[in-house]
Amino acid sequence: MFGTRTISAVFLIAAVLVLFFIGGYPLAAALLIVSIIGYWELSKAMANPNAVPGAERAPLPNKKKFDSMDIIAVIGIVLYYLAMVFLKDASYQFAVVITFIVGILFVYVSQFPKVNIDRIATLVFSIIYCPVFLSFIYMTREIGEDGKWLIWLIVISSWGCDTFAYLFGIAYGKKKVFPTLSPNKSLEGCIGGVISAGILGATYGYFYVGKITGEKYIFIFIAIICMIGALMGMAGDLVASGIKRHKGFKDYSKLIPGHGGIMDRFDSTLVTGVAVYALSLVLIKLG
Repeated sequence: MFGTRTISAVFLIAAVLVLFFIGGYPLAAALLIVSIIGYWELSKAMANPNAVPGAERAPLPNKKKFDSMDIIAVIGIVLYYLAMVFLKDASYQFAVVITFIVGILFVYVSQFPKVNIDRIATLVFSIIYCPVFLSFIYMTREIGEDGKWLIWLIVISSWGCDTFAYLFGIAYGKKKVFPTLSPNKSLEGCIGGVISAGILGATYGYFYVGKITGEKYIFIFIAIICMIGALMGMAGDLVASGIKRHKGFKDYSKLIPGHGGIMDRFDSTLVTGVAVYALSLVLIKLG
C-alpha cells in the first residue's frame, strides 16, 4: 500500500509540476478533465444518504446514475472553461455561471416535481466548489508575466503546508483541534504547517522572485500570501472531510491508487488557488 501510494504521489507531483511550468492550453485541458471528474465525485458524495452516527463508514459513496442533469452540468463546465481560455475575461466566466444557474432553475420549475430542489442545490454546489474553484489555478498562471512565478505559491501554500503540518503533528502534536471532524489534526501541526508555508514562501520570494522582479521586499508579501493560502487550504481540507463524515464514506473514489479521488487529493488546493489568485491581484495592485 505504501509503495503504491508513493508511486502515485511521484507521478502526480511530476505531472502537476510540468503542467504548472507549461501553463496555457495543456494546463487548461488538464484542469477541465480534473474538474469534470471532481464534479462527478462531489455530486455522488452529496447524493449519498447521511451517515448513521457511530456506524462504520463505507469505503466509497453509493453508486449514482449519470443522468440528464449531469449532462447539463458537464456542458456548463466545458462552456465555463472555454470562456476562460478563449475569451480571457472574467466577466464572461461570470456570465456563464449565472446563465447556467438560471437555466438549472428553469429546468427545476419546468420539470417540477420530477426534479428535487436538493438535486439542484447539489448540482450548483458541486460545480462551483470543484470546477470553478479549480479554474483559479489557471487564472493565476495567466496573470501576465507574473503568473509564471505566482502559480508556485499555490504549491507552497497547499502541499508545503500539508507536508510540514504532518511532520509537526507527528513530532509535537498533542492538542486535537477538530477531534470529530479530523481526529489526526493537531493544533501544533496546523501552526507548524502555516508557519512553514510562510518560511518557504519567504525563501522563494527572497532568492528567486526578488531577483527577477527587482522588488527587494516582495518576499514579505509572498510569505503572507502563502500563510493565508495555507490557512484557506486547511479549511478546504476540513470541508472535504466534513462531507465524507457527514455522508458516511471514506474516499471520494479510487481514481488515484493509494490516495482516493480528485476530491481527496486536491481538497486543499481548491480553496488555496482562489486565495492565492485574489491576494496576487492585490499584490500586483500595490506594486
